[in-house]
Amino acid sequence: MRIAIIGAGWVGSKLADYLTKKNYHLIATTTSADKILPLQKVASEVHLLNFAQNPDFSVLDSVDMAIFSMPISRNSWFEGFQTLETQFPKTLLFSSTGIYPQEKEVFTEENTGNLRTDISAAETLVRNQYPQTNILRLGGLMGDDRSLKNIYKNREPENPDKAANYIHYEDILAVVELFINSERKGETYNLVAPEHPTIAEILNPEKTKKSKEKQRIISSEKLIRDFNYQFIHPNPKNF
Repeated sequence: MRIAIIGAGWVGSKLADYLTKKNYHLIATTTSADKILPLQKVASEVHLLNFAQNPDFSVLDSVDMAIFSMPISRNSWFEGFQTLETQFPKTLLFSSTGIYPQEKEVFTEENTGNLRTDISAAETLVRNQYPQTNILRLGGLMGDDRSLKNIYKNREPENPDKAANYIHYEDILAVVELFINSERKGETYNLVAPEHPTIAEILNPEKTKKSKEKQRIISSEKLIRDFNYQFIHPNPKNF
């Protein structure tokens, strides 16, 4: 099976490595020449592909599944993406839970009001062009060198009582594999660890008490229900 990761950044490179080791033919694209050599270590093919610079889409011919991993909130890829006419049997888009309002309530995929306009426009563009696209709205990316302890090594968090809506990259890889083997089409799923400690609890688990105030929570219950999915890393305290 030939799979293309279009825009192989931090998550995309880890996904390329994961899928290559499972014997998929992995095509990774990047907009940066500096990333070609690192990606060649984890992918079967690597190509420069910049939507803003008259891209050569022939590198995507005969791909069985395209995973769109472009920076969702940057509109620099919009115009070029509209010229992409390659057909893919399966498509998956990495979006962001940043699409939901910054309000203290529980958000599910059924919440459609006051969505962030740039992210919503990006989802709509991809879905209009490829109606079969499944959308994964990812929480804050964590794992390995990405941790709150590293982020706040030399500074205090702005809002320590804020609830975490994070996802470990290993869960992203596992869920993508579920979609590779799934016949679901045109669905949207939140992908966030199901436990939501506060920033303070993650940084100082032995010294803090759980916040009792209402929080902004992104729910992954739809994903858990539809796929009977058990998270590898359910609690950001243990990322």
